[in-house]
Amino acid sequence: MTAESAFQLVSCRQLLESYPGSTSLRPAVEIIERTIYTEPGIAFTHCRGLLETVCITILADRGIEVPPESKPNWLMSQAIKTIELTSRIPDDQDAERGVAGVLKGLNMLVDGVVALRNSQGVGPHGRDALERVLSVDYALLTARAVDAAVGLLFKLHHEQIGRDPLNHLRFGTHADFDNYLDDKYSDLEVEEVPILASQALYQQDRKAYHKSLVEFRAREAGGESDIAEGEILSEDANG
Repeated sequence: MTAESAFQLVSCRQLLESYPGSTSLRPAVEIIERTIYTEPGIAFTHCRGLLETVCITILADRGIEVPPESKPNWLMSQAIKTIELTSRIPDDQDAERGVAGVLKGLNMLVDGVVALRNSQGVGPHGRDALERVLSVDYALLTARAVDAAVGLLFKLHHEQIGRDPLNHLRFGTHADFDNYLDDKYSDLEVEEVPILASQALYQQDRKAYHKSLVEFRAREAGGESDIAEGEILSEDANG
């Protein structure tokens, strides 16, 4: 087996094996692995796509709306806000800021490399100079850094929603709660068109959906909700 055929994004491959919800990462992973030695420019582009995909997946799981055509830096910043980056070092704000800075810096690095790849020429000799700049070594460095970042973000995300399933707010995850809302408000109609109460609440007000879900789970467990009647969730309640 040659070195080229053996290249793998190790962390991403582990995610694909360990977390069924990571399958959205597979297309970019396979393209990067396949093209990194022969078409490093393509690999650069899909490194950015891989970072964007993991950020979008995390935000969707946390019930955070992603506007169309969101910028990569915005996606990374929002994903970082939802995750406790230093769960093994509690209450260390310096460590939290440090890890966040590294991840944001990586995002900027990939943006810069892709912008360089997309330019019409670098240096006095145009495209030839560009190809020399964007060698396989640069592609390998970028891909391995992205692989490590994606692995860290996705693992932390799943560990945290595993500890507190109420933070897993992708619509359809809590089917019993959705069915409860739909049965309770089964007569909802607009212009004689039936409306699913669960989907309407989720789309219109994620905080209200989360609050009702917490109360539903508390009643189900025979306990009291941690959220007082009328309390408004804080801005970072999804994270």
